[in-house]
Amino acid sequence: MLFNLFGKKEGNETPTLFKDKVYINSTGKMEACLQRAKELPNACFIAWFKETASFYKAFFTQNGIDENRITEAHLVDKMQLQNREPIFLEHHPLHAKEDALVNDWQHVSMWVFSAMDEPLFKHFGSDKMIPLIKLFGMKESEAIEHSYVTESIIKGQNKIAAKVLMEQPANSQAEWMEKNMTA
Repeated sequence: MLFNLFGKKEGNETPTLFKDKVYINSTGKMEACLQRAKELPNACFIAWFKETASFYKAFFTQNGIDENRITEAHLVDKMQLQNREPIFLEHHPLHAKEDALVNDWQHVSMWVFSAMDEPLFKHFGSDKMIPLIKLFGMKESEAIEHSYVTESIIKGQNKIAAKVLMEQPANSQAEWMEKNMTA
């Protein structure tokens, strides 16, 4: 009965290939990625930005995980994903870019690991939500997972897309937001 309080209506969810795990901060996300890498030796971690790929390669190497399990999205070869589980290390600010990349992949769903202290989330005011979430007792190692979260992220990405006239390439999510969201 408690779950009906919020008026969830069955069947209104938009199907998506992406499933989100959103952590309060990057530290929680990093530890979760490391844990997933240890649990799933066939996982392939995909970064949208060079800076993210470099950071996670160093982080994985420090923790005894092969850095070659991390690749940049523009370098992903569909053949390299056969019998592997793709896990995204971040969202691209434009959902259309994500859809275009995975359009012909044979995977049913793919995880995206994010943190509320990332530039994409900060753009939508996550700085104000983090203290509230902590107040409710959520731990750094816990993730928010729900189809509504994924739908909200996609809606946010589409709002960003409506403001971007001509995308400027960037090496990090922060740089992308700075170059493309200055209006």
